[in-house]
Amino acid sequence: MSRKLAERVASLKPSATVEMTERVRAARLSGRKIIPLSSGDPNIETDPRIIVAAERAMRAGDTHYGPAQGLPALREAIVRREALRSGVNYDPADVIVTPGGKFALLTALMGIVEAGDEVLVPEPGWVSYGPCVRLCGGTPLALSMLDHIDEELLESRVSARTKALVLNSPVNPTGRVFSAQEIAHIVGFAERHDLWIVFDQVYSDLLHEGIFPAAQAAPGAQERVLVVDSLSKTFGMTGWRLGYLALPKGTAKTILKFIQHSIYCVPGFIQSAAIEALSLYDELVPGYRRMFRHRLDHATERLSAVDGIACRRPQASFYLFPSVAADDVEVARHWLENIDVATLPGSSFGSAGAGHIRMSLTCSETDLDEALDRISRVGLAA
Repeated sequence: MSRKLAERVASLKPSATVEMTERVRAARLSGRKIIPLSSGDPNIETDPRIIVAAERAMRAGDTHYGPAQGLPALREAIVRREALRSGVNYDPADVIVTPGGKFALLTALMGIVEAGDEVLVPEPGWVSYGPCVRLCGGTPLALSMLDHIDEELLESRVSARTKALVLNSPVNPTGRVFSAQEIAHIVGFAERHDLWIVFDQVYSDLLHEGIFPAAQAAPGAQERVLVVDSLSKTFGMTGWRLGYLALPKGTAKTILKFIQHSIYCVPGFIQSAAIEALSLYDELVPGYRRMFRHRLDHATERLSAVDGIACRRPQASFYLFPSVAADDVEVARHWLENIDVATLPGSSFGSAGAGHIRMSLTCSETDLDEALDRISRVGLAA
């Protein structure tokens, strides 16, 4: 057969997180009661007022094409959100609304990466960073950032082909938050080598302590930082597919061409729901944050009592990333096959994550307690 599928797609590894979600779904259909500690869906019911806002917009006729860049009212709400959280002032003209945070990432990379370019990506890190770089024709180069930023390693990885660096804080899978000093080092590095920074701050609303240091807020950084964000984790809106980019001044007009020639626009009624969600931030999000903080505290204490597991509560998110004194792939397999608890091996997020397990505390508290009981009973041994 002479016809071949494109190598840029055929060569990609499947998403480990999506694959596990499908395995859990299939196992449940067969009758097994799997407790999912693997999915990045926060499992929060979308507030009814958000749903009503979408329905109201649909019934008012907002079911046709809209502005490719996003509704002006939503982009203005995003600008207000950014000013409150990071202290950075954007013009609505520098914001693009996207179908989810993943497409915001892909859009940002499409706007800056050309064939042959290299992009530095963090490890452990979200499983889609490298594949999105490859889809743009670039080459991802892994950087270990498990518990610190190695400046010598940074300098050793940069070359004339390096175009950008992806930075994620709070980190998926670890929940780690980069300090203002670390952000300043990264920005300084990017300035020295004239690099773009793609900054993924999707979990920043789930910060449990301290002040969130945003890359775009560092002195002189806004002109080179492309901010990726989403409403999915904050408001339990994963299925709504609503994200956005906040871009350096003057770049949106060019990057918008990718939106025009791909998805055209995010449905207007979904954007109306997003406007309603942002208006409810102060009412809803602190409660979600307290819920996840309680679960993290509880699970950290329980896991720390298990032989071979070392666990500490992260500064943000709903993830734990405990180290395990065994092969992480085998531990995850053992828990899934023998006690019906789904987790992800840390090595799924890059070699720097080996020896860890990512646990997403998004199931009910009853199911979480049951999962912790099962893990406490069997430990790491297969």
